[in-house]
Amino acid sequence: MKKVLALLLAAAMTVGLVACGSKEAAPDETKTPAATEETADKADEANDTATGDVQNYKIGVSIMELTAYTWYQGVIDGCKQWMADNGAADKVNFEFDFEDSRSDVQTMLTNVENMISAKCDGIILFPADASSAIPTMKEAVANGTPFIIGDYAQEAASPDDVVWSTFVGHDMKALGAKAGEEAVKYLDTLGKDDPVCLFITRPTSGQVSSDRFNGFKETVLAAYPKAKIVEEGDTGAGNRDSAQTLMENVLQREATIDVVCGHNDAEVVGAYNAAVAQGRKEIKFIGIAGDIDVLGWLADGNEMWLAEVLQDPVVLGYQATDAMYKVLVLKEELPEKYDLPEPEAITKDNIKDYDWQNWGWLG
Repeated sequence: MKKVLALLLAAAMTVGLVACGSKEAAPDETKTPAATEETADKADEANDTATGDVQNYKIGVSIMELTAYTWYQGVIDGCKQWMADNGAADKVNFEFDFEDSRSDVQTMLTNVENMISAKCDGIILFPADASSAIPTMKEAVANGTPFIIGDYAQEAASPDDVVWSTFVGHDMKALGAKAGEEAVKYLDTLGKDDPVCLFITRPTSGQVSSDRFNGFKETVLAAYPKAKIVEEGDTGAGNRDSAQTLMENVLQREATIDVVCGHNDAEVVGAYNAAVAQGRKEIKFIGIAGDIDVLGWLADGNEMWLAEVLQDPVVLGYQATDAMYKVLVLKEELPEKYDLPEPEAITKDNIKDYDWQNWGWLG
């Protein structure tokens, strides 16, 4: 994390009492999380010292995917870091119950129901889809259990379905736009007005993937109206192997590709592997999210990689926990959306400013 971002996030920001559906506002007193190896130990120490007038709460955290995608491990780091930073000062002890939905809707619903049965005081939900948990949430909230939604915005059929206290998530379109900005910087060096860009979407991710693609597409076309933007949807496993197979097929019909980006790093790394295998070293790549291989290639000066657009999971978990504290303990009414920092592009020129080797969630 750049020092500049840490200073910005450490600054106090005031949030008024805003009714659900009102104008978005940033949370107050946002503290910068740091995904260090000491995070879990500090949180455990805070748990051990929870005595006297400390308020104890059990918080269920249902996470979309921990088995196949280490990115969400950073969410756990963020939750624990919030506890380590704030537990003693705020005289509160959050005992977390982290559960893996394995990207499966029924597993998610079972996890949430088990948390409710275990009488969790509050639940932070990183959903597996855009709407399946709403009926369960409505019943639980009616019985006094607040929900915070993280990462994957819910699509309510009516205003009555919006029962969660706030949504904590990155601006998906902004992630794509930031990747588009990095693409434009490179395209400016080519001296042609009709460049070709490939973006690999993930149809099963719905609006999330659509927003990232549109952010990228609109940014590139604003600078290069004649650019050809090829969209390819990975309907397979959504991993490096499926993306590599997809890219192999694309390369057979596209003689020219200047830049490749995609829904996340798995899609882009798979495409990169296909390009390397076919000797297409003229193609440049931009990742989204955070991948140890991509960051290593940038640090090593791999000329095929332009940037990694960071989607920080630690900040996500940290702010989701902060929102739960405000709702559950302080009884505050939160804005519809709990804002996160703007996305950053990590490049070979600035990667030295990031302590990425110590980000445990990278795997």
